[in-house]
Amino acid sequence: MRCLPQSSAIASLFTIILFLGSGCGASKIAQCNQIIEVANALEEVRVSADNEQADTTQTMLQVVDAMEQASKDMQSLELSDETLEKLRGEFIKMYAETSSATRTFLEAFNKKDRETLDKAIAELHRATQPEQELVNQINSYCLGN
Repeated sequence: MRCLPQSSAIASLFTIILFLGSGCGASKIAQCNQIIEVANALEEVRVSADNEQADTTQTMLQVVDAMEQASKDMQSLELSDETLEKLRGEFIKMYAETSSATRTFLEAFNKKDRETLDKAIAELHRATQPEQELVNQINSYCLGN
């Protein structure tokens, strides 16, 4: 009966572990890409809106609609990674709070309701504050840092 030399057995075991490990990494990478694609699609709408010379109210409503769609798209992602599920939840929360505050802002603006407008601006600032940290967290996690 022939056996693999010990060094070949260790090399084979290492290859199997590496293969299994990369399979998990690919799954993590695929899940990261799903979240990033949704976030980037929303960012494209926001950048496009910033560059438009159209009616500001209509443009803002388009961004709000895109944000609400991004929230739905994030929710529908099938994730198995606990960290990515947590980050997704934070993105969904931020999108929901930002879109709600923006709608309140637009309503107050149209009604010329200064008190509600000021509250909506404060809420917008609070709702969007976590964005950069969320982007940093997902980039760091997905890049393995």
